[in-house]
Amino acid sequence: MRGIVSGTAGGMAGGIVVAVFTSSAVLLAACSGSDDQGEPPPASPPPATTPGQPDPTPTEGAEVTLRGTVSRGVEPNCLVLTAGGREYLLLEGGPEVRPGAEVVVHGTLRPGMATTCMQGTPLVVDDADLVEGGST
Repeated sequence: MRGIVSGTAGGMAGGIVVAVFTSSAVLLAACSGSDDQGEPPPASPPPATTPGQPDPTPTEGAEVTLRGTVSRGVEPNCLVLTAGGREYLLLEGGPEVRPGAEVVVHGTLRPGMATTCMQGTPLVVDDADLVEGGST
């Protein structure tokens, strides 16, 4: 009798395990189904840009000439030039590079450079000139 009771309980438990496993497999199959019928996923759209906007990713080592107005950065001793809708952190600018000055700077972009300013793309200034008639 003991074998029958044990077999019945085991058979019942085994049936429950099979039912749970089958139900899980059916639910997982339903969730993973797709209706794309073998077509590749749509490509991500390119970043939104408009004519006249700067390149969204400055290139390390690129030489640039920019014109804009210098302002104080959010951190002490940091100077930022706003030009073309983008901020540039001015490094080694010289005495003409000061808050409020309108300048033309020529230098090298260093987007990978670590700074304490945490604002703008780092730009090592090679030459800076005040704009005639601009702010001083």
